Amino acid sequence: MNVAVIGHVDIDNNISENISYTTAGSPAMFITKIFKKFPNVTLNIIAPYGKDFLPYCKDINIYPKKPIGDWTLIYENKSKGNIRTQKALNRQFAKPLLIDQEFKKIIINSDVIFFAPITPDFSTDYVEKFITQARKDSVKILIPQGYYRNFDKDDNVIQRDFIEADKLVPLFDFVIVSDQDHKDINNIGKSWAGKTNVIITMGNKGAMHLYRSDSIIAPVDPVKPEDVVDSVGSGDIFSAAFGYKFFLTKNIKQSLEFANNIARQCLFYPSNNLQFTLPN
Repeated sequence: MNVAVIGHVDIDNNISENISYTTAGSPAMFITKIFKKFPNVTLNIIAPYGKDFLPYCKDINIYPKKPIGDWTLIYENKSKGNIRTQKALNRQFAKPLLIDQEFKKIIINSDVIFFAPITPDFSTDYVEKFITQARKDSVKILIPQGYYRNFDKDDNVIQRDFIEADKLVPLFDFVIVSDQDHKDINNIGKSWAGKTNVIITMGNKGAMHLYRSDSIIAPVDPVKPEDVVDSVGSGDIFSAAFGYKFFLTKNIKQSLEFANNIARQCLFYPSNNLQFTLPN
């Protein structure tokens, strides 16, 4: 299985439920960590990064092969329960890359493609230009959390409306969002469900799939807040596991249950040392 993740990498300064640390972050890195534990997978990240990210590049395939500057996007994340506050620094160094032949080649050769930005800097024309390179039989997944983010003068993350949704959502087979992305995400998801498959992750309540008038609820055994070691990246972990299982089975319900299982297991470990056992 060949997998591509387009978007950003960043350096995370995390203060979570029961642990604090600095590590490589972003959906791209969490997705990579999960896929590395699955058999017969090659994964490529396409993202801008600087020289300060090189210590995190040893065990990943990232394009371009060399850093584009000195500095990488930084996120400062504070998490407690379902509440997270964030700052984003160095955003000027995290602009979209040129779509060259090597970029296109990675897309064409990929079976599963995630687009997972963490700023809203990717225009609809840019996304359309690369996603239309994908094969028709590939699974294309949008994780649009970056489009829900703006930034105030102190670099705090503040909520933004996903104004590009009407053009971007139909380009993908699945859109995966969190109930934390927007206060009205359920109604927003229903409005997208006429155009593509929508999955809303709901923390301890599991996940919900919407398509046209159909819905599937996949509950999960809740974890007590005091038992959570680290919840950073849970949605990205879910998305990775879902994409993997769906490519293999083409079964949405099975894939939701598999993704819930993997994401739940990872709550008991810090995100720089994720561990899980593949369900039977």
